[in-house]
Amino acid sequence: MFKRLFLLLWLTRSLLAVEEGSAPLHDKIEITAKKLTSTKSTVTAKDGVVVYYQDSVIRADSAHYNKETKLLVLDGNIEMIGYQGTKEHMKHLEIHTDTKEVAFEELFFISRNDVWLFTQKANKKDGNYTFGETILSSCEVTDPTWKMVASRAVYDSKAKYMKTYDAKMYFKDVPVFYTPYMAFSTDRERKSGLLFPFVGYRENEGFIYEQPIYWAINASMDLEVNPQIRTKRGYGMYGTFRFVDSDHSSGGIRLGYFRDTKDFQEREGTKEIDHYGFEMRYDSTKIISDLFPEGFTDELYLDAIYLNDIEYLNLQQSQFSTFGQVPIQESRLNYFLANDEYYLGVNAKYFIDTRLADNDKTIQQLPVIQLHKYLDRLIWDNLTYSLDLQLKNFDRLEGSTMKQAEMKVPFEFTTAFLDDFVNLSLGETLYYNKSYFGNGEYTYNDFQYFNNYHSAKLFSDLTRKYESFIHVMQPSIEYILPGSEYQSPVDFDDLSKEQKELFVVSPREELYALSLSHYFYDTDMNLKFFQRISQRYYTDREYELADIKNEMQYNWKKWQFYSDITYAWEFSEIRESSTRVSLNEHNYNFSLSHTFKQQLSDESITVSANDINLNFGYSWDDHFRLHGGLTYNIDTSESKQWLFGGRYKQDCWGVTAALRQDITPRPQKESTIENSFYIQFDFTPFVSLGSASFN
Repeated sequence: MFKRLFLLLWLTRSLLAVEEGSAPLHDKIEITAKKLTSTKSTVTAKDGVVVYYQDSVIRADSAHYNKETKLLVLDGNIEMIGYQGTKEHMKHLEIHTDTKEVAFEELFFISRNDVWLFTQKANKKDGNYTFGETILSSCEVTDPTWKMVASRAVYDSKAKYMKTYDAKMYFKDVPVFYTPYMAFSTDRERKSGLLFPFVGYRENEGFIYEQPIYWAINASMDLEVNPQIRTKRGYGMYGTFRFVDSDHSSGGIRLGYFRDTKDFQEREGTKEIDHYGFEMRYDSTKIISDLFPEGFTDELYLDAIYLNDIEYLNLQQSQFSTFGQVPIQESRLNYFLANDEYYLGVNAKYFIDTRLADNDKTIQQLPVIQLHKYLDRLIWDNLTYSLDLQLKNFDRLEGSTMKQAEMKVPFEFTTAFLDDFVNLSLGETLYYNKSYFGNGEYTYNDFQYFNNYHSAKLFSDLTRKYESFIHVMQPSIEYILPGSEYQSPVDFDDLSKEQKELFVVSPREELYALSLSHYFYDTDMNLKFFQRISQRYYTDREYELADIKNEMQYNWKKWQFYSDITYAWEFSEIRESSTRVSLNEHNYNFSLSHTFKQQLSDESITVSANDINLNFGYSWDDHFRLHGGLTYNIDTSESKQWLFGGRYKQDCWGVTAALRQDITPRPQKESTIENSFYIQFDFTPFVSLGSASFN
């Protein structure tokens, strides 16, 4: 031990004396070994050689240092471990201590993300590696499932970024991809460059090629540009800018343009030859709440879109908006500022109906301002009130417009009796609105309305614990009686048709509302069953009984049985129903549901939905999974949408494939049905190779 310590001290002094006063501490070389021989100009170390150099630890069978040429040579079974978790194995290593250059022979390099590389010759300087012919992969070393072979490569160990030239991708021994140049990050950090292209074919649009170009501007923003060409249709480009402007806010902006050829417009009958649009999303959980006393919170949410027709959305490979490819597009702005007592909200909606020649007659909500006072005591603890005030602005270029102030103030007195088994609530609600009409000639340009109604409610919240379960029951019966009413300058029914289209006055009706909810829990408070049923009885209607609604769910082991039915007594028909059976196990899941909805009137009954939905997934093991889904219309006896696919995933590679049918809305004709096949290979952590075909 004394000999080893003495050798360490002596070598540190002799080897580095030439760099004393100039070399940083991390550039110094320290060597320990069990055996040492030296001359005036050389030092040779053998048996348990350990070298400390530039934040790396190097183990070797032997080391030789020439003090005149400042060359350190290591041979044998060499292993280098870097402070960032990298490992390098080689048979021969040369370190030029003056220039900091390193030369390798038969280098095997592995990063902390299990990406390995092998090359016969390599050089390193200032953290940059230059490799000769190179093999790299993240699979097992002996027989990799995939590998990349490049004629040469460059690796920046600080940025963890690899550049390869004349690169061929092999799956097993079969070449599947070639590129003269490829650059990628080895640790999945965002890097600028070309993303893998989308390639496809559609019968009416021809060959499709889209090449994403990615720019990682900085840590908080990036830009993706997606030029595309469709050989039988035209060309265009989309650009998406994403940003994070604080620790509590982020957003994104997308611009897009596509131009059809005249032949395609005439053949397909598209409304526009140019398709363009703009989309923006922004979300912030703090705007001005810091300016208010403690306890206030605020949030801003924006999801906006402008487009000239729906094809702007249909031509995107990945959707940016959250509202889907529907004919009427909606932009939203929501902001609120609130504490435990008050809520202030500003909401705006802007609609674009792509089916119309212009948007002049579409009603916009710009904006709605809401002030709400949460439930609070009034004189006594069991006497409460709340306040809701809304200012609304319904605007458009052509047609009637309206500005409306609306106020609602409910008062409630609540008490309990029969040893708190029964609760009684007595309520009085005041309602008032004032409306001003514009953008037209009307007999009356304003309208005000006031009413009130009385309510009485008996309800209870009962809980009982049994030996194996807990039962919670919540019955209630409520009686509502209209009070007085005031309308000025005329009754609502005497307003013009254009004015009445903007809002409605709820009918004043005497009614009874009955409801019953009960819940069953096991002794660990896991919900096993619930049922909620409600019924209203109107004393002055021809059909006194309104629709009855019953919702229930039963949980048994991993199974769920759910039903929600609305039944119309007036027509002796089910108005709506939703039924679902689902199973969620560790390695498989299954869901079968039925959705039914029909429009009921005295003249006709029209079924608007009668679909069966099937979804399933099965994991054979940790690597292989199948999934699929089907939507089947019972009335037409045909499928509306379906999907079947699978995924196979290993540590270093994976493949995903799916066959699907999509329904895409079109502006000038019925929705079109498109069948597509998609397959994607993932070579971790480098690239994803995918393609799709359509008919």
